[in-house]
Amino acid sequence: MGVQNCGTVLKYLMVFFNFLFFILGIVVLGFGIYARIKQSDYNSALVIIDAGTSQWESFGSLCIAVGVFIALLGGSGCIGAGKEHRGCLIFFTILVALIFILEVAAGGLGYHYRGKLDDKINMNLNKTLNEYVDDQKMLVNGSKIITSWDNVQHTFKCCAIHGPTDYGNRGGTTPASCYADKDTSKTLYQQGCKEKVFDAFTDHWKEWAGAVVGIAVVQLLAIVFAILLIREIGKGDSYTVV
Repeated sequence: MGVQNCGTVLKYLMVFFNFLFFILGIVVLGFGIYARIKQSDYNSALVIIDAGTSQWESFGSLCIAVGVFIALLGGSGCIGAGKEHRGCLIFFTILVALIFILEVAAGGLGYHYRGKLDDKINMNLNKTLNEYVDDQKMLVNGSKIITSWDNVQHTFKCCAIHGPTDYGNRGGTTPASCYADKDTSKTLYQQGCKEKVFDAFTDHWKEWAGAVVGIAVVQLLAIVFAILLIREIGKGDSYTVV
């Protein structure tokens, strides 16, 4: 026996919110694809921020995998609600609840360690810039650090961490990548790369944060409506004549 009256309303609300869940999964997937496309622009920035390594490619791949998973989960929730399959809905609810708990835990850890993040980034930027100057003095061309700093300075139109004086303070010379078109006869960039890079990441982080909040809200609503629909299906089954 199918759900009736209030149960029917819950059924279609469940389908609606799972459709939103599916759409948000597509958004996360799109963000992951964007991250992979823009890898060349941001990879160098993450190399100097993360002291010689970068997880940007892995981050993009992770977003693609998560986006596909969320989209499939939303699609399965729609099918479970449409078919009024109680077992499928119970599995869906447990899975979404676990994902939501993990998201809250990750957000809490990020908030707890937010103060240490800036210190770590400053330390890594100073470390990689010192390596740049050391390689510069030893005439090492094409090292990963030199290539990364040059790419960042040219792409973001900035120089060193806080400005060109950073090189002089370390006994180095201001590289051509700190000048417009890498031409030392043109404009010398005065703004530091830390501020420029963080502005670029912050712009996209707002979009990402908005998507995460949207997913969390839809998750909560999907869980609530799934539980209510499971109860209604259970009531309907209890009236079935065997």
